[in-house]
Formats: sequence, structure tokens, C-alpha cells
Amino acid sequence: GTAPRLLLAPGDPARILAALDGAADGPRAENPRAGGKSPQSAPASRRADGDRAGDRAGARAGAERVLLRILAEELKLPEAEIAVTEPFDHLGVDSLITMSVVRRLEERVGPLSKTLLFEYVTVDELAGHLASAYPDAFAAPVEAAVPAAPVARTREPERPERAAADPAPAAAGDLDIAIIGVAGRYPQADDVDEFWRNLRAGRDCVEEVPGDRWDHDRFYDADRAAQGKTYGKWGGFVRGADRFDPLFFRMSQIEAEHIDPQERVFLETVWHLLEDAGYTREQLRGSRTGVFVGLMYGHYQLYGVRDALRGTGIATSSSYASVANRVSYFFDFTGPSVALDTMCSSSLVTIHQACLALRNGDCEVAVAGGVNITSHPVKYLQLAQRGFLSEDGRCRSFGEGGTGYVPAEGSGAVLLKRLDAALADGDRVLAVVKASAVNHGGTGKGFSVPNPKAQGDLVRAALDRAGLRPADLDYLEAHGTGTALGDPVEVAGMRRAFGDDPPERLPIGSVKSAIGHAESAAGIAAVTKVLLQMRHGELAPSLHADRLNPDIDFEGTPFRVQREPAPWPRRVLADGTVRPRTAGVSSFGAGGTNAHIVLREHLDEQRAPSAAAGPQLAVVSARDAGRLATQARRLAAHLRAEGAGAAPQQV
Repeated sequence: GTAPRLLLAPGDPARILAALDGAADGPRAENPRAGGKSPQSAPASRRADGDRAGDRAGARAGAERVLLRILAEELKLPEAEIAVTEPFDHLGVDSLITMSVVRRLEERVGPLSKTLLFEYVTVDELAGHLASAYPDAFAAPVEAAVPAAPVARTREPERPERAAADPAPAAAGDLDIAIIGVAGRYPQADDVDEFWRNLRAGRDCVEEVPGDRWDHDRFYDADRAAQGKTYGKWGGFVRGADRFDPLFFRMSQIEAEHIDPQERVFLETVWHLLEDAGYTREQLRGSRTGVFVGLMYGHYQLYGVRDALRGTGIATSSSYASVANRVSYFFDFTGPSVALDTMCSSSLVTIHQACLALRNGDCEVAVAGGVNITSHPVKYLQLAQRGFLSEDGRCRSFGEGGTGYVPAEGSGAVLLKRLDAALADGDRVLAVVKASAVNHGGTGKGFSVPNPKAQGDLVRAALDRAGLRPADLDYLEAHGTGTALGDPVEVAGMRRAFGDDPPERLPIGSVKSAIGHAESAAGIAAVTKVLLQMRHGELAPSLHADRLNPDIDFEGTPFRVQREPAPWPRRVLADGTVRPRTAGVSSFGAGGTNAHIVLREHLDEQRAPSAAAGPQLAVVSARDAGRLATQARRLAAHLRAEGAGAAPQQV
């Protein structure tokens, strides 16, 4: 009959479908590998083209045979069980096998990119690339006759190279967003001034898990295979994350204990952010100010579960939404109030979303940032189970010997406003967000494996939207987790982005080398570092890269790791025009969400503050005498840190 039938058939889906397709169409005298009719049926005028096509098909078939043989040996599988359209990670190809496959291919063709299996994620894709790039190495005579028992195999069409969409034309400055304030707390830094001093000095701010978090001896075991243990006992930790003044923020002691420390710390950060921008709570009360905050862990609530099972204590909460909503409630902001989680890229994505909201008119001012406080040891157990942690407590961004990352805490935010509005309001502009972009890596080599194509397309899209060329960049703050394969993948993506218009020896670095990986606060930590470098006209060193990752051929790239502190002068063009400092910032989430923003220094000579003619008065206030003295000391420390660059009239 004609009724549909259901067939359950174990095996390679591509072969089964090809066999069924062949049965439906009847016998064919075609070479399934070459994909065309037999040579005898081709007209004479087309035989030359057919010969060339045969050469290409022969090289591709040869590359495929080599790959299948190598993979079969590495995976201990029969070649017949390896589907050419199956992603490598589905076949069980891990990082060790990846490196082994590349080494074996190098024996045949010479040096190859160590990220090859990340860029071409199936046998079919990789064979096509190898046949195109190294045809002689895989050339094989095309069989004159169709094999007696050909292996039926279908191919997916070649995927075209993805390219960033051309940005819609816009008038200069229409899309520019001003950063008018910055605040944050990071490992061994209570504010951004101390953060800068640590970065500039090349200070490693990683330490063993402090006792006010938990007793790490109960959980630590250097043996990576130890069950119920973690081989990582290091991190970057924020001081005083357990301290909070609930009455100042108009909440009860019980309520303060109930909410996640991340909610409390970020609320304090936003208070300092407004101070840095020169605004008071009263000035912004009732305004259409948006709040965008990134988070990725909510482990504080586990203490409530533990106490509830014991019949003691109070329920604890780790609501992400409450972190943003608490800020909006306390300051009486009426714009969007959004918390989001894209893992490690969360806080950079918040800046992207905040810029969109400002351009769309959803808000007039925006708070954007992220917070990450490690409150429970289960986080380290989970990361160890997945093999993500560093074995020696170092984030070796672009350096040799990286075995994983070191978790870090942090809380940071920037205050954003449309540039035209900021200038009209007389705001101090720290930098301008020229453009930003967000994408996802799609189906790649694995769920938590970075995709260099997507990363490259992302960076190029952001530059295109900014109306800039790669050569216009002066510095790139990279994601730089310090893993053996993650860093080479990132460099491969950047090379793809810069294409045929690369800058000359662009300095790159990563804040993670100094403080660890702040995860959901990593993006805002990176942005803060770039803002401080712009403010001081200096580049801070990237640590733990005295010996560079041997799997990255830096000599063959336009990049150099910024391993020493150095001046960051503005470029002067041949006509005498001074170019503002310009930088890119990347942040890539473990789940595949990538973000990149382009920052440019704002130069406005007409608005430059004039030198003070004499002593300046500054009003300092607090709720009591003790706090007043603390505020005065903070102000004095800030002015001393700024030195000759301090502008008292802006305090």
C-alpha cells in the first residue's frame, strides 16, 4: 500500500538515508563520493572540467580516508562507525585527542593551527578544508570504475563562511553612549583606585580560600580524581562581602540576612557609582534609569536548605531578579530592571543591553554591570568535577602551562547615558561605547567549547558598527581564561576578525591574570581596567605569560601580549590630528554567548576643566561623626592617588 511505514534501523543515519534514497530512485551508475555521472556519459567538451573536478574529489576523498584512519585509531573504533557529518565531540574527541590528531596531520602537511578541529567540526568539513589547502598531500587517482560495493554516503552542503552583516548607516555620534561613572570592588581592592594600583604594579591578587568563606581543607585534594573533593583551593576574593549596613539601605537585619550577599554588595556598588558620576540619590529619584545586572551563581540559598532540614534558621534567597529590582526600588528608578545570566559574558552583555535600551528610549540613564560572590564550596566541587579549575592557582592568560582558571569575585558597574545628553548635562565622560555586539557560537565542537568563527564574526561586527577598522584599535582586552586550548581559539578568532586589515602588533592582555576569572563580573572587570588605562594613559601588565603558550604562533599574528607596564600615548596622524585611545573588550560565555564592545576615549578640548586658581571647597557629609571621618579619608586617598591629574572642582 501507500501508507507510510516506520523503520527502526541502527547504524549511521547518513548511510541509511542514502541507501533508502537509492532504493527509491533505482540503480545509479554514479560515484557517490564524486557526486556526478560516470565519465563515460560526460560530453567530450566537459571532460577537462570533469578531470579537474575529479582531482578535487580525489584529494577530498584522500583527506577523508586519512582522517577516518586517524580517528579510528585514536578513538579505538572501526572506521565504519565514524559518520563524516557527526560533530567531533559527539564522537568522543576530547582535547587530548584533538591535539594528537593535529600532530599526526602536521606530520603529513607541516605546521597547522592547534584550533583546527574547533574551526572545522566534522570529518566532512575538515576533509574539505585539507583538500583545498593541501591538495597535493592528499591527492589520489580517481577510480575509473564505480566500486562493486560502494559505501553510500550523503554529504551536507558546504557551509558558507559567515560574515558580519553590514551595519545600517547612521549619523556620526547618533549611536554613541557615554560612560559617565564607574565603580567596583575586586580581589584585594575596595574601590577602583586600589584596583588600578594593583593592576599597574602587576600584583597577583589570588589567594587560598579564606576562612570567612569556608574551611577549604575539608574539601581540597590535589588528586583530580578524588571523589567529593576539589583540586582547587585558590581564588580572588572581595574583602568584607559579609559586612553590610542594613539601616543605611532601609532594611531590617533579618531581611539583610535573608538576601544573597550579591544583592547587598551590588547595592553598595551602585551607591558608589552614583557618587563617582557626581549624582545623588535625590537627583535621580523617579527618573527613567534602567538597571542591568549579570549573575551566574545562586548558591547562598543552599544554606537556607541546610538550616531548614535541621529545623533552624531562616530561608535564604538567591533571586537574580531581586539584585536588579532591589537597586531600582531603593533608588526609586523607573526604567527597565533586568537581571540576566549568560555565564562568563553576563556583565558585558548587560552593557550591550543597556546601550540598546538607551538608544530605543526605554531609559534616559542606565546602570550596567555584574556581581559574583562565592558563598558556598559546592561551586568549587562542581568546577573540579568538570575539570575547569587551575591546578596551581594561576590564570595563565596566553601563557605556557595553563591548566584551567581560578574563580574570582567582583562587583562592578558603569553609569551610561547617550553622549549628546551627557554633554548637554555637563557630565564627565570617561569613555564612549562606540558599538557592541552579541552572538552565540551555535553548534560547535562541544557545548562549553569556544567557536573561533563566531568569535571572529562578533569582533568584526562590533568594529563595523563602530565605523572603525581593526587598524584603528590601540589595545584589546581579551577574554584570556588561560587554558591550553581556549586561548589559541580566541587568537584564531581575532585573526579571523582582523583579516586583511590587521593592526601592527596590537597589545593584548587579560585582567584575569591578575585577579582570576570573575565569571559573571568578568566583563565589567575588563571594561573597568580599560577605563583606568585610558584615564592614566598607561597599559597594565598581563601576568603569568613570561613564557607564551607554545600552541599560539604570535610571530604569525598581529598581536603581542602586554607583559610589562607601559605608556599608552595617543596616536598622532601625519596631519597632526590626535587620535583618541581606542580599545576592544571581549567576553565569552561558557555556554556560547559572546560579547564584544568597542570603547573610545572622549576628547573635548572645549569642555576640559580649567586649572584651579586656588583651594577648592568640597562638601563631605555622613550620618555620624565616625562615618564622616571615613568619608574624608576616602576623599583624601582618592586625591592623593590622582596626583597632579586630580581636578578638585569636579569632586
